[in-house]
Amino acid sequence: MDRRQVLGLLGATALAAAGPRVVRAAGGTGHVVVIGAGIVGATIAYQLARRGVRVTILEKTAPASGTTRDSFAYLNASTKRSPPYYALNLLGLAGWRRLQLEIGVELPLRWGGAVYWRDDPSAAAELLANLRQCQQWGYAGHQLDEAALRKLLPGVTPGLVAGAALYDEEGSVDPVGAVNVLLARARALGARVEFPAVVEGFDVSGDEVRAVRTAGGRIEADQIVIAAGLGSQSLLQQLGVSLPLTTSVGVLAHTEPQAPLLDSVLFGSAATIKQDPGGRIVSSSGRVSAEAVSGSDNRGARILQQAARHVPALAQAQLERVSIGKRVVPADGFPAVGFAGRFRNLYAAVTHSGVTLAPVLAQYVTQELLDGVPVEALAPYRLARFA
Repeated sequence: MDRRQVLGLLGATALAAAGPRVVRAAGGTGHVVVIGAGIVGATIAYQLARRGVRVTILEKTAPASGTTRDSFAYLNASTKRSPPYYALNLLGLAGWRRLQLEIGVELPLRWGGAVYWRDDPSAAAELLANLRQCQQWGYAGHQLDEAALRKLLPGVTPGLVAGAALYDEEGSVDPVGAVNVLLARARALGARVEFPAVVEGFDVSGDEVRAVRTAGGRIEADQIVIAAGLGSQSLLQQLGVSLPLTTSVGVLAHTEPQAPLLDSVLFGSAATIKQDPGGRIVSSSGRVSAEAVSGSDNRGARILQQAARHVPALAQAQLERVSIGKRVVPADGFPAVGFAGRFRNLYAAVTHSGVTLAPVLAQYVTQELLDGVPVEALAPYRLARFA
């Protein structure tokens, strides 16, 4: 993909040949029920509320209590190998910056870039090959020699450096804090957030889902958005819609708040480390199998020990918690976004990289629901491919 193609994707707004899959026009009084109050659902609800729509958010436990709470929440496009998916994630980064301009310092974001280094020559060669591909696509990043790496990270001991790279425009977010801010903004615009609210079923009439049934009663809706992470699969199955999901397990060690140590997200040879705006260090040693998470407290201590190899100041840090998260991954690894099955008013938004993608998906979902315009950048990611 050349730069012109990437810019074409970035500038794409919609296809003119849209089907009229919209119940209420912009600024109308339609009622949208969003199922799921993780980062994707919360951002969609906020954008819908900004458009003057009446919104109800249903969450089965508590906001940001599922995958979002246990996400590393690294904001990036550099890890994407598919050109359209890379471009979509690049739009996600732009969406976070737009949200930050709109909401302000209340939104817990940190833009310090991401620094990668490897001690193994073959791993370093792979790292630098990925950097070159990103540069060819026009992404901000460059190689670092060992002296530049040490100067950039004065409190870090990288160890042997066979290759290193900096991606300047990347960052991270406190995902729970972001959900709380977005839901507070949505509430201020009239949205209602209900939890715990377990969805027990749906009422269907023809090609519409007319209502959501919960233990608290029946909630009528003009549009329904399912953004419930791993729970989306069973909800859609109730309506005869296939969405195969897989998971990968991630273990994160979260420290108590620390003095300022890091601006950048670190992907070192021994550990992955970031510091949230609130001061907590979050670190990981990579993906693990579900069977490997027993004794998670001990594993958390080991992860923190690995992180201290790169950031010695962490040697005395106290663990606050250890999280075991299940990432939400559609079967082919790409987002599943769009109208679902035969229903003209049922929409799903389920994806890995949900934290990076949340702002741009919220924008596109809102446009497709309220304006009836299918967004070109979402064309590869429709649910129909799983039918």
